[in-house]
Amino acid sequence: MDYELLEEIEELMVNEKYQDAVNVINSLDDDEMTVQLSILLAHAYSCLEQNHTAVEILKDIADEVDDEDIAYHFELASCYYGMHKYNSAVTEAEKCLDIDEEFVDAWLLLCYIYMDKNDEENFEYASMKAKEIDADAWETFFGTDGADDEIPMYSKKEINCVIKHIEKYFGKIDKMLKSDLQISMPIITAVIEPTKEKNYYTLVTVGIGAYRENVPQEMNALRLNRVELVAYLPPDWNIDSNDINDSWVNKYMQLLGNMTYYEDTWLGFGHTVSNGKPFADNTDFNGVILDNLHNVDMNASECELPDGDIVNFYQFIPLYEEEMMYKIKNDWGYLLARLQKSEGENYIGIIDINRPNVCTDMKEKKWAIPRSSIENVLEWNGADGCFATDRIMVDNKKVGYMYREKPDNEYDSGWRFLAGDESQEYMDNPENVGIYSLNTLCNYDIDINDYLEYPVGTAFYRDKNGKFVQDKNFRKN
Repeated sequence: MDYELLEEIEELMVNEKYQDAVNVINSLDDDEMTVQLSILLAHAYSCLEQNHTAVEILKDIADEVDDEDIAYHFELASCYYGMHKYNSAVTEAEKCLDIDEEFVDAWLLLCYIYMDKNDEENFEYASMKAKEIDADAWETFFGTDGADDEIPMYSKKEINCVIKHIEKYFGKIDKMLKSDLQISMPIITAVIEPTKEKNYYTLVTVGIGAYRENVPQEMNALRLNRVELVAYLPPDWNIDSNDINDSWVNKYMQLLGNMTYYEDTWLGFGHTVSNGKPFADNTDFNGVILDNLHNVDMNASECELPDGDIVNFYQFIPLYEEEMMYKIKNDWGYLLARLQKSEGENYIGIIDINRPNVCTDMKEKKWAIPRSSIENVLEWNGADGCFATDRIMVDNKKVGYMYREKPDNEYDSGWRFLAGDESQEYMDNPENVGIYSLNTLCNYDIDINDYLEYPVGTAFYRDKNGKFVQDKNFRKN
């Protein structure tokens, strides 16, 4: 082992120069590669979010690895977790614990897995074991003690500056609405009551802009990393009610502000965010787009803080699912044009829970998971088309039976997914079956992810314990 080389690679990893580490290791001759270097290479690829490549590297050295190599099994577990192959990740993490029951990193990884799977019982057990071994480590990743000290807050000068800006451009603040979120940045919402000139409530958040958002590096010079949100509500809106049918606008604006901090993301003009379901019982709105401000002086959109930073103000416009999909398939400009056309030159963006849907031509089946909420959870290199029934996609049933047959074309993976209770009559109706991507199916049932690489001719059914079992009687094609 060349220890100087190993030290160089580990230093690159510590400094998060993962691509440089990959380049160094890949430049070595085959006879210079060791199991340790292969594991480091896999870890570097994993840090670059290339988990599929990392797993292939680890599989290639499986025969060379000592059964007691805990680093190997933990790296494999971490890669599977990154690929959302939770069952495989659990298996490898448990192998680590078979080697060393007090290996706290494995217990912490299990905590993450069970948290993602909403498996509260196993999360509590893994947490208990992790705390017994290293309570500080568990607290670092899952605790809340001391978290408030890190939450960004405006300074007194900054908040005074924002308040003065609001009263200058939006109107005299009549009251403040506080947040009732359990985990929250200190965000409040200023309320300007309707006037003769502006016969609507104006809501403006105060506190989101205390956090400098993680905007793309190439946009740093534009000073778009500090944001507050604005919404207009009708004059008959029950602004003081805590009922969700009345308070959802304020709650969701504050939730978006928290999202930028806790998920290390950013909000900007034209961004859409899906709630995944209607905001309240009295509306079908389930998403939002951020627009430029309407019916105010153009200077209202930017507030310069004492240190020269800029806080940008965007208007909160709720959307229907079809409008969200239209924006995704086209562009924010086309959607905003439709919204403005619906009200003509007098468009202000006042929230009307009964406003017509401007994209009714986009209506389709009522998906259990709105398409705008589908996340990229699958690493897959081959054809990813598959068939699934509406029992899964519309009725939100778990996959009960899955099988892989010979693909119909170059885009077809061969996988077919059923809830398991479909009748022959149901299956004979082509309206009840659709073509989707494997990634979409993983959003509906992440458990299938662990079995997707099985070959044509295999099938699995979900047993009474909720676990997938291979169907040995499936007819191979």
